[in-house]
Amino acid sequence: MRAVITTAILACVLAVALSPSVARAQGISEAEAQALREEIRRLNERLNRLEQAGQPRVAPMAQPPAGALTAQQPAPVPGEREINLREGLLQTVGLPKLEVGGARFTGFVVGSANFNSHAQIVPEFAGGSQAMSEPGSLNFRFDKFGLGVTKTFADWLSAGAAVEIESHSDKHSHLIGRGIGTMGCPTAFSCERFGAETPTAEATLDKFNLTAIAPIGNGLAISLARFDLPFGFERHDEVLNPTATTSEVFQFGRPQRGTGFNFAYQFAPWLDAQTWVVNRWENETTHDPFDDNNKDKTYGGRIGFTPFARDGLLNFGIGASWGPEQASNSHSPRWVIDLDAVWQPTRRLMFAGELVYGGEKDVTTREVGVPVGEPSRDRQDRNWLGFYVLGYYEMAKWLGLTARYGYFNDMDGSRTGVEQELHSLTLAPVLHLSRLIPDLKPTGVFFTRSQVPIDWVNVKLEYRLNYSTRNVFSDSKPNAAILEGSDTSHQVQLQVNVNF
Repeated sequence: MRAVITTAILACVLAVALSPSVARAQGISEAEAQALREEIRRLNERLNRLEQAGQPRVAPMAQPPAGALTAQQPAPVPGEREINLREGLLQTVGLPKLEVGGARFTGFVVGSANFNSHAQIVPEFAGGSQAMSEPGSLNFRFDKFGLGVTKTFADWLSAGAAVEIESHSDKHSHLIGRGIGTMGCPTAFSCERFGAETPTAEATLDKFNLTAIAPIGNGLAISLARFDLPFGFERHDEVLNPTATTSEVFQFGRPQRGTGFNFAYQFAPWLDAQTWVVNRWENETTHDPFDDNNKDKTYGGRIGFTPFARDGLLNFGIGASWGPEQASNSHSPRWVIDLDAVWQPTRRLMFAGELVYGGEKDVTTREVGVPVGEPSRDRQDRNWLGFYVLGYYEMAKWLGLTARYGYFNDMDGSRTGVEQELHSLTLAPVLHLSRLIPDLKPTGVFFTRSQVPIDWVNVKLEYRLNYSTRNVFSDSKPNAAILEGSDTSHQVQLQVNVNF
């Protein structure tokens, strides 16, 4: 019996190794592949002889088709059909479950309860800051609902799309005063005031792609798509992050999405590259549409290295984005250089980090009033620098802990509207609620470039301390002059992520 099992296992390993995509990736020649096929034939003949001798036969695995997923998967439960999870370039949100006519449907839901001690002052020309509740109040929210569909037509052709209904609750400030004393601002100087913005529910064409694999080398993936740019570890959708909020780098420091052409190529198992040409810099801080706003395009790329892909997984990359982003001209570029890394020394421990340095030419900003107090600037070159480090530890099968430190130096006030250094410390215990269900199969997908699984149901309880070198936090009511500010704020959020 032991000889039969050993022989069958060898046959399985050889069959998987002979998958065309795997053979190419490992550099196996056609002559070597043919020799391995002969070895499989001899193993099958030996199995037949053992069976005729009265020992039970264990069937070898059939050779998988080209392009099939080769990562190890749990054994399927009797009566269920195994799903082939294909994590594409665009990292479409949600988790596969329902399949109709060859199309896979995915979805997710995000709900939360939020408390903020202060709101951040972000002038309207810089966008806004997330305000899940009014200062000093507890607020319950239905944050987001997403639904996606993907279909694979052939090994070389696939398509997908996703829509989101999202509740935006952002806050920004406006300039008042100087000589007219409106809304409580003294006549001697100008003040900032929060607007009376109300949360709005918005239906968004979140992602889409039509992807073809050109038969060039190991296969060049060409996509016409709206997609998450592959910078860093954090993503726009909460279900893809081990924290409830995102860092300052993600909010202010770099583009988050693009709409246009995307090209990806896997040179070797340890080396990959992506490049793209898209309409514009898309960022949730400003909620810009995906249509272009000038006559030029934005160009970018990332080179990724994975020297260790199994035990002690390590991935790091360098990327960049460049393109004019101002509606008034197509000659003043905004650019950013991005370095990121993910290291998972053990199954239960993971570290991630990202560093950005960016700039933009010919930026014009208005005066910023009290309690900040900055003059207007006309057509100046601006720069910014930021980074975050994140750690995750699985304390138990059903409980994890995430910690993150973020830093953002808006040295010229172009991204947040204020010359300042922002710091944040975030702690977020994560309850993997669905893991408490006996015999529930895992989703089979993981956080970006890691082997930390994304669960069906996660509950995050996050505390976040924000600090600035300027008094940019206030608990002032809407449409009232902000006369005093604070350099710190506290946020508490209970967030529920459900995938289906």
